[in-house]
Amino acid sequence: MDGLLKEPVRQRRPFRGFGPTSVAYGRAALHALSVSAHDPAAWRREIRQRCPTRPGVYGMIDADEHLIYVGMSKQLRQRLLSYFTGNDDRSKQYRIAQHAKRLVWETAGHELTAQLRELELIRRWRPRFNAVGRPRRQRLGYIYLTVTDAPQFRVGPLPARYCQHFWGPVPLGWRTRDAVERLNLVFRLRTCSQATPMRFSDQRDLFEMDRTAACLRNDVGSCLAPCAGQCTRSQYTASIQAAQALLEGRDSSVLDRLQAEMTSAAAANCFERAALLRDAREELTYLLEQIEWLRDVQQHYWFVYPVPGSARRMVWKLIAGGELAAVVREPVDEASRRRCRQMLDRVFDPPVRPDFEHTGDLAQMRTIASWFRRYPDQMEQVLDIDQARHRCVGHFDPIEC
Repeated sequence: MDGLLKEPVRQRRPFRGFGPTSVAYGRAALHALSVSAHDPAAWRREIRQRCPTRPGVYGMIDADEHLIYVGMSKQLRQRLLSYFTGNDDRSKQYRIAQHAKRLVWETAGHELTAQLRELELIRRWRPRFNAVGRPRRQRLGYIYLTVTDAPQFRVGPLPARYCQHFWGPVPLGWRTRDAVERLNLVFRLRTCSQATPMRFSDQRDLFEMDRTAACLRNDVGSCLAPCAGQCTRSQYTASIQAAQALLEGRDSSVLDRLQAEMTSAAAANCFERAALLRDAREELTYLLEQIEWLRDVQQHYWFVYPVPGSARRMVWKLIAGGELAAVVREPVDEASRRRCRQMLDRVFDPPVRPDFEHTGDLAQMRTIASWFRRYPDQMEQVLDIDQARHRCVGHFDPIEC
């Protein structure tokens, strides 16, 4: 199997360079090295002589001049040497190296810049040996509350039009779908078709109506059964509000209740029920963790992160809601201070737009959040928005690389 994923035909174009970037200020020079000779020792010698021990991204080009793999490293030289050391034909590195006829690389001033550049290049070129980071590799979606007579929680690629509330983006996989289904079950909300008529118990009928539930969930006590008039509208609304409080992080007592019921069921040797309660708690916890992580990043990752650029001059990465919104050079004179002020205003004081237009780059947000989670001391280097604006007003001593 030559590649892990089949590359779309429209992407099979000859490689002429990585292309422009939006994650760094300017573009670093592209370096290339042929590995078509039959002397691995010569390749390693060339890599040692020409490739720096700096952060950067690299690519593998095959005989047809197609980019087949993109990677990054905080030490390019050691990473590229690893592809031509050893002969374990079961390893992915060995298989990639066997197809490579040319190596290319470009340096980055900072490791985070290299990580973001790698993600950018994988999305642009879709190399066949790259699995992580490819477009549509991980589908994203939203959890939303429907607008019906008896609302329910659903998940889809986009929030339903006119939905009451939505949360996301979140990974749109089977775990999320199962967790949303469990959310409806735990809070006894309906999961039937939107076309099913609802008849609350406090709703008056002109004629005698059939009050039989549309499914068996009413019989097992897992649904309030608004279709059969088994609850009032206010009772159903209260259950909706309790589920919303869980998703919004205001009340997670349902998790404690499930834990207590699971313990009691296990003590009474009702192991099947205990397993069901355990699964319910784990699925709701997973759902809550996904939403809480996203909420934390979108609320607190609003700052300027000064890092070295490719030319060893400091640049500012403007992080807005966990995403890289812009990259500008650190201001050192009046002209650069004016440009920085304009960019700060554009990023951090944007025109008001409806929330549903913001889909969020979840992969980029995870990359940035992971960086600060691995290196929490880097948070001491960031500038809040007021500090950045203050530096754009008057003279200050730029940070030395």
